[in-house]
Amino acid sequence: MAPKINLLLSLICRVHYAEQAIDVADVVRNCQTAEMHARVSKFNMMVSLIHGVLAAIVAPKLGILSDRIGRCPVLAISAIGSLISNLVLIIATKSTSVYGYRWILVGSFFEGMTGSIAAMMAAAHSYATDCTPAEKRAAAFGLFHASLFAGMAIGPAFGGYLVKVTGSILSTFYVAFLCQILFIIVVLFIIPESVSVQHRLNARDMHILDAEFNAVRPYTMRKFLRKLNFLEPLRVLVPGGAVRPAVRRNMQLLASIDTLLIGAGAGGMMVIILYAEFTFGWTSVEAGYFMSLGGTVRAFGLVVILPFIVKYLKSRDPFGQNHVGASYSDVTLIRFTTVCELVAFIGFAMAQTGVQFALAGTLGSIGGIASPTLQSALTKHVPKENVGALLGGLSLLHCICTIIAPIIFSTVYAYTISWYPRAIFFAFTVLYGLAFFCATMVKQTLNDSIYEEDYSERQATRYELSAPREAEPHAH
Repeated sequence: MAPKINLLLSLICRVHYAEQAIDVADVVRNCQTAEMHARVSKFNMMVSLIHGVLAAIVAPKLGILSDRIGRCPVLAISAIGSLISNLVLIIATKSTSVYGYRWILVGSFFEGMTGSIAAMMAAAHSYATDCTPAEKRAAAFGLFHASLFAGMAIGPAFGGYLVKVTGSILSTFYVAFLCQILFIIVVLFIIPESVSVQHRLNARDMHILDAEFNAVRPYTMRKFLRKLNFLEPLRVLVPGGAVRPAVRRNMQLLASIDTLLIGAGAGGMMVIILYAEFTFGWTSVEAGYFMSLGGTVRAFGLVVILPFIVKYLKSRDPFGQNHVGASYSDVTLIRFTTVCELVAFIGFAMAQTGVQFALAGTLGSIGGIASPTLQSALTKHVPKENVGALLGGLSLLHCICTIIAPIIFSTVYAYTISWYPRAIFFAFTVLYGLAFFCATMVKQTLNDSIYEEDYSERQATRYELSAPREAEPHAH
């Protein structure tokens, strides 16, 4: 992230000064200006828009496809888009044209067309769901996120070292390109597939039957509009029929919190780095160390802190994990992590030095526990056969966040950087405050039924078993 931000800054800076017929040698010392940051922020908004819209359409379809072809091929497909995007970035940087940076938009197109990180995380979570029972799912999701943040911890620090040794920001992208090729090879040829052959065959048969059924139905305008509706996967978050109102309400609250947190993450990191470089004079090296510190804390929180806290909280509610709904540990962790993020962004706004800014970021990194906890809690609100659809719907929400959040935060930063740079952190504070409010409304342990009918029948059975029987008349 940090090398990419600085690469964009240098490329756009070069264009700006070329347009004004100023010597390129002056660019390096004049890039850290409010005007340059505003232009980078606006360009990043365009990249996020292209990438996010396409990923929002493609990611849910890849999630459904993973039931038919397996999780590993979908992981490889999503990685190929990132590989192409990285290659285009290298080519754009090497271009002799001052406007060569615009090719980055093409790379964003390819990344969006393969679902990007949203499809990759949905496939990874589906893989974990296939292999783990509900009570261990939060820990499994946590390990996936811990691996992600461990990479975020090692990558920026190593990238900063490479930049320092080689004197070229592009060296980090060469290494990233090789790592992406290695990832594709591993998921295709080494990692075992989690979806059984029989399950894939059943899913393919169901897909064929569904296609044949739709083929014989009359083609109406409603059917046509429904095909165009890319928001259709979100219906899983608004279940109807016999689903209990309490379950439906919890699902919508948890999905709202997850959306707000993902939105903050999607729109926040680039703005945070730009602000630190503008205010404290950070370079790619300091920004890389900052991201490494955050990634380390998040990974430590998911691998060490999360299992410890979950084990302690489970002792307070030993049977909560076996019921429908968020357990006591889920609700407590979600509320705690949203408060940590809220306090962290208040700290960002108040920080007077780079060290204070980094300490605030360390506190916010503890909030990385929230995402796997939220998604694990959501899987307890749907039947097992609907988990894939649920995670596909969440991936669509995440894609929408990558469209809207960067546009909002990049616009706020672009228009406030010249007169009050800290204004962006107040926007984040409002967002996390809303997430915490939603967290206070989540109800824990909704008994042992998702559907109203089952719930009524079980309640009636319990009443019959507990009610005293009338005395039978004696025979005379």
